[in-house]
Amino acid sequence: MTHRVVLSLVLFTLAAPPRSYAQSSPHIRVLDPILKELLDHGVQQSPTLRALVDKVEAAPILVFIEGDIRMPIYVGARLNFVTSVNGLRYVRVTIDCTLSPRRQIALLAHELQHALEIGARTDILDAEAMESLYEDIGFESFEHGSHKSFETEAAIAVQSAVDVEMGMRPVRTTGAVTY
Repeated sequence: MTHRVVLSLVLFTLAAPPRSYAQSSPHIRVLDPILKELLDHGVQQSPTLRALVDKVEAAPILVFIEGDIRMPIYVGARLNFVTSVNGLRYVRVTIDCTLSPRRQIALLAHELQHALEIGARTDILDAEAMESLYEDIGFESFEHGSHKSFETEAAIAVQSAVDVEMGMRPVRTTGAVTY
């Protein structure tokens, strides 16, 4: 009887449709342990951030988040398009880790909103398509040589809501989509 149970479990496992690695692992991957703690704290404290994280986790996008102490003075955070493979977009979010913890949490929310904007559009497969998207849904916030930065009202609103939920008064945004 034991052999039948084991054989049944093996057959059931083999018959189950395979899940890709991206489907079975988190879509938000925080590379810095301090930022991971901040994101976890923000998700506990902010219903807006919690809902945003849930939406990003369900979207066809992988978000890699890291801290940096060398961010330009006018940029607190940014999102860069990395690549697209089989319809799954990869983006990198960089946060200025010299900012206050609450500010970093609000900027994480801001950049996750940008990731969701990209993840919601299956036609965004490269940096050029991303630029086109932001020309349609946002506004240019900065240009320096070949680099442009864009902003959206949705990202600004999410950042502001998380600021309030974290017990802060809203502050001027410094997050941007850059490529």
